[in-house]
Amino acid sequence: MNIRTLPLSLIVFAALLLPARADDVVDQINEALTAYGKKDMPTAIAGLEAALNLLRQGRADTYGRLLPGAPAGWRADEVETIAIGLAMAGGGTGASRKYHKGDDTVTVSILADSPMMQALSAFASSGIAGAAGGRTQIVNGRRTIYMKDDGSFSALVGDRIMVRVEGRGLPEATLKQFLTAVDFAAVEKAGK
Repeated sequence: MNIRTLPLSLIVFAALLLPARADDVVDQINEALTAYGKKDMPTAIAGLEAALNLLRQGRADTYGRLLPGAPAGWRADEVETIAIGLAMAGGGTGASRKYHKGDDTVTVSILADSPMMQALSAFASSGIAGAAGGRTQIVNGRRTIYMKDDGSFSALVGDRIMVRVEGRGLPEATLKQFLTAVDFAAVEKAGK
């Protein structure tokens, strides 16, 4: 197999595994293949980028469905998704949702496929968190970093997904309530 056709083959295979968007993804890949056959490289590239964006958006939508509902007494905003390729802002795929109770706001985010994951992993395992005003805690069997000054918990899931709960000025127990509402096993499964 030609080395240049291997990535295209992998994209086609990945598209077949995602039935929710498979038709749109396959259509874009077919457009790219047609353009490639005609030596129309700009259109071929645009078609492949469109297919990748659809795949990223599908994953972001999946993460959005995994964000918890609002706890009693809180109300939740609509889920916001992000699906950016690595060429822009470091890239990443994910979703976030804000929760409100009076003047209090908590944001729960799931972010995957971002270069920030390596930095967070190093931060968590090196002990730098303590020097930066944070502390490592185990919450529901997951290692987390609690940053009191930021009002946040961050947890790595499967070494490539970050779950973050933020609520500046809110009690640690309130933030833990949101963190424990996240189904980490489902997040990890969605990231595979």
